[in-house]
Amino acid sequence: METLLCKITDAGLDPSSVSGEEAIIFWNHIRQHISTTKTEQAHCYIISSEYRAKLQQNQASIEELRHALDLLHLPSDIEDILTVKTSLSDRLVKIGDYNAALNEFVTSSSMAVEYGYIDKYVAAILGMGNLCDAYGDHNRALRYYQKINSIDHAISSRSLRLKFKLHMVANLLMLNRITAANDLLNECEELSILVSNKRLTTQILLYQAKVLRSKKKYNDALNCLAKVQYPVNNTRANWLAMMTRLEMAHCLSAIGKQEYASMILSSTDKRVSEYASPVLAKRFYDSLSEVCVKQGRFQEALSYEKKGYRIETDLMKQIPISELGASQLRRLSRFELQLKLILSEQENRELKETTEQHKNAVAQLQQDVFTDPLTGLRNRRWLDVKLKDMLLNETPFTLMVVDIDHFKSINDELSHLVGDKAIVNVSQELRSHFKFKGASCIRFGGEEFLVILENTDLAQAEMHAENYRERIFQFGWHDILGERGLTVSIGITLHREGKTLNAPSTAPIKRYIERKLTVVIKCVQSSDM
Repeated sequence: METLLCKITDAGLDPSSVSGEEAIIFWNHIRQHISTTKTEQAHCYIISSEYRAKLQQNQASIEELRHALDLLHLPSDIEDILTVKTSLSDRLVKIGDYNAALNEFVTSSSMAVEYGYIDKYVAAILGMGNLCDAYGDHNRALRYYQKINSIDHAISSRSLRLKFKLHMVANLLMLNRITAANDLLNECEELSILVSNKRLTTQILLYQAKVLRSKKKYNDALNCLAKVQYPVNNTRANWLAMMTRLEMAHCLSAIGKQEYASMILSSTDKRVSEYASPVLAKRFYDSLSEVCVKQGRFQEALSYEKKGYRIETDLMKQIPISELGASQLRRLSRFELQLKLILSEQENRELKETTEQHKNAVAQLQQDVFTDPLTGLRNRRWLDVKLKDMLLNETPFTLMVVDIDHFKSINDELSHLVGDKAIVNVSQELRSHFKFKGASCIRFGGEEFLVILENTDLAQAEMHAENYRERIFQFGWHDILGERGLTVSIGITLHREGKTLNAPSTAPIKRYIERKLTVVIKCVQSSDM
């Protein structure tokens, strides 16, 4: 999609400058003249279908989504395919094509499990449960929603998790399981703090009012409904507005204010015929019938009840409830086990990654603890551990002490920054020269360095010392020190096999080194500066 947007920008076009019918024409132009791949053309169809949905052009929107699916291919476009199928199934439900919607839910759930998309799987199951609710079989709907309970923790989208819980609440209210609904609503309220979604917050208030009404706390329910703020420019805002009006009418009717209830329902009547889904229309006519009964208008109540019954009969004919029976639930049970296995593998993989990260962090920490930050050589902490290990294991070694000559004058005359550069270059040459097995380079402090040569005799150590001293003398110091050169002095002492400290674990290493250096066997003096 980013590539397509770059192409649009390069063509001097601005997608944000169009809306409505103009946006549909704009994206049709992009698809025909600017997009160069099938995936890009599919994205154009998808965006155009969204604009058509906002304009209530549902059938055209469905056709464009189907065109998009024809252009997308598995497995490379799996995420786009599942997203399109989710939108497509919602539009099919909206126009009453429940068989086609169920087919999309079924294929989406299978694909989501195969490719491990938990959120898309949850959306498909919610769709199936909604069809059961629309049919009026709320117990069966609850069985579908319960299929999500075991993977609830794996839903990555907080909005989707909240949406799932609100579907559960609505279902429990339909089954008159008020206590369970109220407990779940408390979870929803806590989760809504993390989800900035006005529509879902409004649903929480609506269901809280329903719970209060069921407890005959009508004034509290009305106060709860008074807090409702409808989302703007949202296709579901009309649904929320009408559901809130229905609930308000119920509460007003219950406290004896039938006239107000009738006024609210009458003002909602036009909206129902214009915007409402069959399910909402049925609920509206049932509510209107109930208010008329309480006002003694039995003839009108009967007519509204008949309207609701006709809608319910049509829904029962159109919704393929038989295909949402035991076989479908068994299929989802198999998926449930498969998803648990997938989640277990993901958790194991994440645990391994976390463990590896911890190992790397520990390794890095050890590296930092035992490394001199300026030169990257080992430091005195590392030397302490290394020397004790060699002494305890009676490893013969030669110790070389390298000291930069007249280093203080470099700092004083040329600055500490130049001095640091000199130290870094000396240490780099040290590491480069003593890179063979058994050699360890340590920055002992300031301009002093140590080299440990394991299993090395005195003659070999003298040769290495002289070669390194000459290497430093011949190094190109002009770029760093100008006309001034740089030399080093090197002292060597040999630790013979069989010699150990009486208490190596307690004797300070520096004291041991100083004692060894008092018996320097050979000192290679540097040339005069």
